[in-house]
Amino acid sequence: MENNHHLFLIGFMGAGKSTVGSLLAKKLSVDFIDLDQVVEDAEEKTIPELFSTKGERYFREKEAEYLKMIKGNKVIATGGGILYFDDTLAWMKENGTVVYLEAPFSILYQRIAEDSNRPVATQNSKEQLERIFTERHKNYQRAAVDMTVPSYGEIEETISAILKKIGKLT
Repeated sequence: MENNHHLFLIGFMGAGKSTVGSLLAKKLSVDFIDLDQVVEDAEEKTIPELFSTKGERYFREKEAEYLKMIKGNKVIATGGGILYFDDTLAWMKENGTVVYLEAPFSILYQRIAEDSNRPVATQNSKEQLERIFTERHKNYQRAAVDMTVPSYGEIEETISAILKKIGKLT
């Protein structure tokens, strides 16, 4: 990866952005940034606390703000709703490669159903989550991301697919 060119991982909750991102960063010998963690650290509140006290819009504003502060050459796991604001995607495309980690809702739901640190998951029924997933999936596809990679098989397969597509397969 070139200087000042991030690799952004987008996708629905449970797609593996943090897990894949951490391992991918090691393979690329760059730093890994979990944007959710950045927001929590900067705001000194957990994501569920931010959602309950300030609301989702506030969280998404801070998420976009902190994202744009990251400098250098990083692998960044974004939040599942990173495309909340159109200008965020435009900024990401200008400053890196956007990778959509795609998986079927049924698999994602298994991964997130019991996770209390995901306010969108805990505050919505399975049917509501599937509607949110469908809308976000359409947004991810319309976003003209640089690449879409399946994230429902083995993690190493997902990482290898990304490395192959960016020309860094070792």
